[in-house]
Amino acid sequence: MKKNVLSSVLIGLVVLGLAQSGASSISMDSEVQVAAVNKSWHTIKLIKNPDKKTQLIAVNQNWHAIEYIENPDAEAQLAAVKTSWHAIKYIKNQNKKVQLLAIEQDENALMLIENPDKDIQLEAVNKSYHMIKKIKNPSKATQLAAIEQSYHAIKYMKDPDIDVQLAAVNKDARAVQFIKTPSTEVQVAAVKQDYNVIKYIKNPDTKAVKLAYIGIVSGY
Repeated sequence: MKKNVLSSVLIGLVVLGLAQSGASSISMDSEVQVAAVNKSWHTIKLIKNPDKKTQLIAVNQNWHAIEYIENPDAEAQLAAVKTSWHAIKYIKNQNKKVQLLAIEQDENALMLIENPDKDIQLEAVNKSYHMIKKIKNPSKATQLAAIEQSYHAIKYMKDPDIDVQLAAVNKDARAVQFIKTPSTEVQVAAVKQDYNVIKYIKNPDTKAVKLAYIGIVSGY
């Protein structure tokens, strides 16, 4: 019997088994799994607990196959995400390697990762500082990495600490306009760079005002 005919028969037997059992999937040995999935990746939907080889064959045919595998093997996860970062949406208990691979392809994958750790956050922000607004409670390192790209990143941060604030105004004095109640130290650091930013500071500290005045008078 030719291979394609055998595969068709096997798939027919799978469907028949499902119909008789009333189940949504059935168990089958490895050889049958492989033969069925080689015929069509869609048959992964019918296989209960597909083995690693079967998972990989299905995912290599079409990354969408990962959606129908309850606990995909690490290799299958990587193969799916390598083809499309969107695949991470369907993977529960994603390992870090898979998460990084998704982010490397597109920083928007961050939105499909629950509780990304510092390394994942940094990878996303290093690709685009705009991703800082997608991160709940970003780490200090992530905040600083975003600021390094653009001082505008600080406007997406809730209560950045003094080091992050200083990094932003040292990057560009205009960052002070995005900081609520900047400390005297931050005000002074900003005005030292550009006295014109005094106009962005509500209720500026006396030290910052004096520094701005000196700048205006001297024209520095």
